Amino acid sequence: MLAIFKTGGKQYSVKAGQILKVEKLEGNKGDNVSFNDVLAVSNASDHTIGSPLVKGASVQAKILDQIRDKKIIVFKKRQRQNYRHTQGHRQYLTILKIESIAIGDKKFSASTKKETKAPVKKVTKTVASTTKKKITRKKIATVKKKAATKK
Repeated sequence: MLAIFKTGGKQYSVKAGQILKVEKLEGNKGDNVSFNDVLAVSNASDHTIGSPLVKGASVQAKILDQIRDKKIIVFKKRQRQNYRHTQGHRQYLTILKIESIAIGDKKFSASTKKETKAPVKKVTKTVASTTKKKITRKKIATVKKKAATKK
C-alpha cells in the first residue's frame, strides 16, 4: 500500500511502517498524527487518484522525535562593494513513523515480522601459525636489504 500526502508545503510518498522526516509539526514525542490531505492511494491492484484529494483517505503516523537538521550556510556577496554576509540556518524537523494508511473502512497497517538471524560461526586462528609466517617474512626482507646494500 502506497499513499501520497501533503504536509508543510511538500508531498511525500509513503508506505506503512516507513520512517521519514517532515517539516516541524506540533506535538510531542510519542503523539499520534493524522494526515487527511491524501492526494493518491495505490494498492497492488487498485489505484485511486484524488481530484484534488481522495475522500475518506487518511494516513496515521506516530511522532518519533523533534530534531533540527544540519546547518546550512547562507553566504551573500556583492561584487566590488566589499559586502560579504554569512548566516547559518538549521531547520526544525519532525521524524515520523507511518503507522497505517486508511481508505474509508479499509485500513492497511505495517506488518511486524521478526527476523531470525542465523547463528554466527566464530573463526579462530592459531597464533603459532600466523607468528611463524611473520617471522619468516621479516627474515627474508632483511636478507634482501643486506644483499641490496652490498652491491
